[in-house]
Amino acid sequence: MSAVASHDRQTAADRIIEFPIPTSIDCLAVAARHFGVHISATAFVKDHALTQGEENGAALTALAQKIGLDAAAVVPADCNPAELAKALPAILRLRNGNAMLLLELTRIAEGFSAKLYDPTVGEAAPLIIDWERLCGASEEILLLKRDAANADETAERDFGIGQVVAEVRNEKRLFRDIALAAVLMSLTALAPALFWQLVVDRVLVYKSLSTLHVLVGGLVFIVLFDTLFGYLRRSLILVATSRIDARLSSFIFSRLLDLGIDYFERAQTGVVVRDVNEVWRVRNFLTGQLFGTVLDAVVLVVVLPVMFWFNPILAGVVLAIGALMILAILAFLPFVRRRTGRAFEAEGRQNAYLVESVQGIRTVKSMAMERQRRRVWDRHVADAARLRRDAGGIINALQTVVTPFEKMMTSGVIALAAYMAVTSNDPVYVGTLIAFGMLTQRVAQPLIQLAYLVQQFDEVGRALRTVAGVVNQPREEGRGNGGLSTRIKGAVEFSNVRFRYPGAAACALDGVSFKAEAGSIFGIMGRSGSGKTTVTRLLQSLHRSYDGLIKIDGTDIRAIDLDHLRRSTGVVLQDSFLFSGTIRDNIAAGAPGASFEQVVAAARLAGAEEFIERLPRGYDTHVEEGASNLSGGQKQRLAIARALIVDPGLLILDEATSALDPESEAIINANLQRIAAGRTVIVISHRLSSLVGADAILALENGAVVGLGPHAQLLQRCDIYQRMWRQQNGHWLAGAAE
Repeated sequence: MSAVASHDRQTAADRIIEFPIPTSIDCLAVAARHFGVHISATAFVKDHALTQGEENGAALTALAQKIGLDAAAVVPADCNPAELAKALPAILRLRNGNAMLLLELTRIAEGFSAKLYDPTVGEAAPLIIDWERLCGASEEILLLKRDAANADETAERDFGIGQVVAEVRNEKRLFRDIALAAVLMSLTALAPALFWQLVVDRVLVYKSLSTLHVLVGGLVFIVLFDTLFGYLRRSLILVATSRIDARLSSFIFSRLLDLGIDYFERAQTGVVVRDVNEVWRVRNFLTGQLFGTVLDAVVLVVVLPVMFWFNPILAGVVLAIGALMILAILAFLPFVRRRTGRAFEAEGRQNAYLVESVQGIRTVKSMAMERQRRRVWDRHVADAARLRRDAGGIINALQTVVTPFEKMMTSGVIALAAYMAVTSNDPVYVGTLIAFGMLTQRVAQPLIQLAYLVQQFDEVGRALRTVAGVVNQPREEGRGNGGLSTRIKGAVEFSNVRFRYPGAAACALDGVSFKAEAGSIFGIMGRSGSGKTTVTRLLQSLHRSYDGLIKIDGTDIRAIDLDHLRRSTGVVLQDSFLFSGTIRDNIAAGAPGASFEQVVAAARLAGAEEFIERLPRGYDTHVEEGASNLSGGQKQRLAIARALIVDPGLLILDEATSALDPESEAIINANLQRIAAGRTVIVISHRLSSLVGADAILALENGAVVGLGPHAQLLQRCDIYQRMWRQQNGHWLAGAAE
């Protein structure tokens, strides 16, 4: 390592260039300020991986909605400039693919002149052109307005039945069409019954073939009509369901990512995944079971009056049997709820154990733990199977009780109708009761569905509580609070900082104070548990419940926008995680819109270029899950490149080389001079040799500062530093003494 003065040796080619901002996003950011919405165009581009030309009108409308603005596209030729002047600012999408912001329209003698903001020039030099020329150069105008009702509402709303119902309500037009199709189909439900009644009462009694021909023709028409509307109804339900599912999934995943690190560190991964996936049950219930049952129940509105007109006694019997089914299900419901809940918990434990075993498979293999893990897995499987069997048993008993009512509602009522027809000795009455029996078939299914809906509603209630138990956890503090987003240079200051992890008895940091100058290399050392990593976690604002003051560039870290802070802070951990995908994708993970040249520059700066170029497919080499096809040194250099591609003002290396072989460590340390140029680097390492060239070194013990200064001073004044230096370099010191 070298001192601060050596940082200036970095060549211009080694710097990571800035990401281009699409002109439409620049215009959107400027327009948003007029509506009281403040966003960073640069951050917006990085968050959504946008590049120039990708944001068409529909995409730009969706992006505007994400920040609480309603947007509508109009054709310039169709606009009245006098009316348009009242709805400014508006975004102009030009025919050449760029965008400008229409700020003002002023009436002049020849018509109207337009005042434009051109992102390529800046706000200081507005462009003035006439309206006709503007219309000729513009493809469309995107009108904006503040969506006061929905701005930030989705982000702040807790997940629950209201959220799901709101998503369903967003598709009200589709569901209106579905309901209309259901009503029309319910009318066709009368056709078969009337067909058989007329066949018996008119065709068979009077032997009229002409009547039969008319009835058959009418029945064929009704069947075709029913088939068509059935297809339309299913298609519309499929479209509505997929849209709702997509929005709910996006909402839940977004809320999951907004949770603090504390939640993920104490929750089991398998349980979290299982709980979040329960949202499918809620969605299926609302858009499938509930909505389908309600639509099918429309048949009751049409058919029941006809049934009472045919025979009030039989119609009353059908309703009475349906009521008995509902009462039976309500009686069993507490037992079903209790047993299915136990089975659900057991399945969660089983799923958590499976995920844990897969994540730790290397340890399982290296320690020959297969037999032990199988025994525990078998216990989980046995518990889950037993509880599922118990839950299935009570549901089986419920179905056993309900089944006779189902049979009585169909076959039993028909038998009663036949008895009444025989005892009446009226041939006309026979056709009417046959029609009634067929109507009973159409009524029975919705009534049975309504009965089981009670049980399903209880299961969905549990699913709602399960999903809400995850996504309604307190969100991470500092997100979206409109904090500062000025460029971070990297000056760090801790003033009497105290922090205790939740549930811990002792403080992880106890009155820690130090300063790291901007552009310096600052080392942190100490034994395990001394608080080294805690310092970096607080610097990333992963924990905010601390006492004291933490400043970056003289600003309280709590006043800095959280996303901006983390985007401006590069972090490389001891065991850095790489995602499945190509090497290029992994390097650009923090900046998805990065060009290939930027990826190569970051790899060169991290010292990764030399091994990437030796790979058969270079930057397109696929990184397997867990990065099993890369060595530890290669993984760490890719992690450093990923941290550097955003050109962070503050770089944290948390034991980044401690697990590497000497050659890999030497490569990374050799590149550290170039890496550190123009930024503050905080290096945590228990290998003191890697901290020798640091401008200052902080020594920690039990969460307290026991030494602060360069290597030479600590070697003379700090007992802990002296002992660790002798332990690590004793062989060298002994050889030198000889």
